[in-house]
Amino acid sequence: MFYIPSFIANRSIFKGNTTMSSLCDTLACVVCGGGNGDEILSSTKRCTSCAQKVRNIENKLNEFGDADDIDTTDIDTLSDGFSRIVISDNRLFREPPPKEDCSICMLPIPFSSGDTMIKTEYKPCCGKMICQGCMVASDEEMAKGNLKMLCEMCRVPIPSNEEEYIKRVKKRMKLMDSQAFCMLGSAYANETWGLPQDIDRALELYNQALLLGSNTAQFNLAHEYFKGELVERDIDKATLHYTLAAIGGHERARDGLGIIEVMKGNMDLAQKHWMIAARSGYELSLQKVGEGYKDGFVTKEEYATTLRAYQVSVVEMRSVQRERARTIP
Repeated sequence: MFYIPSFIANRSIFKGNTTMSSLCDTLACVVCGGGNGDEILSSTKRCTSCAQKVRNIENKLNEFGDADDIDTTDIDTLSDGFSRIVISDNRLFREPPPKEDCSICMLPIPFSSGDTMIKTEYKPCCGKMICQGCMVASDEEMAKGNLKMLCEMCRVPIPSNEEEYIKRVKKRMKLMDSQAFCMLGSAYANETWGLPQDIDRALELYNQALLLGSNTAQFNLAHEYFKGELVERDIDKATLHYTLAAIGGHERARDGLGIIEVMKGNMDLAQKHWMIAARSGYELSLQKVGEGYKDGFVTKEEYATTLRAYQVSVVEMRSVQRERARTIP
């Protein structure tokens, strides 16, 4: 179970005869899960409240000019003050949206990059994502002298050092690129790109990224709250962000919801989450569904259907280049 923020739940649209089930099964904000048809902006799919927060970020970027100077969201903006209004099971357990495609080979890329053996690379010059297969093929051609050391998409020179890479990421942030916010947040959380570890800054950047619609940011927040290593462990907040990421199609977030249901003793619900993730091509969830079949929590028909869907999903993401890339350390 997870809840909608109180600043949305207290609106007048939740009063009278409006039911939560009918509301959540129609239009909902891609950021917070709330709102209805009258309050969702069709161009961004955000509710008016979240849209205003995005405008605040953009205004601060324009005002300060440097992404390091902005501080527009509290660390727990979307995690505080939740009221007990439940998002319906119909929305929570519906099939996820289609995966995004690699900008070069146009094959699907899983949201949980790397976990299904398909890694991705973010291009800070143009904001494109390319898969590991295309990365390796491009590197090999550059090594042979057949390609110049340029971005495969926008033909801008590849950054020569971490400082230049960060500079380009910050430029993408000024263009309200959610992935840029998320990437810089990960760098602060994991102490990469030569940056010091700063979990508060990382959480702020994740919150800004999720306001821009980043599923990865939702997952990263959930993962931090679930682990409890850099922040105090909070299963409720982890569940919230896992849920929003899973609804958006993040396979590993869906797998995480299954783990939380096991912690609660709800094995049937856990298997429902794992079957959805497995059908999307997530191998670790498929293994758990197989174990559930052996233990009697999954029927033979459910396991067979899940396995077939997993195989179809994997085939759709497979290519010769990606298979070769898997063998390279």
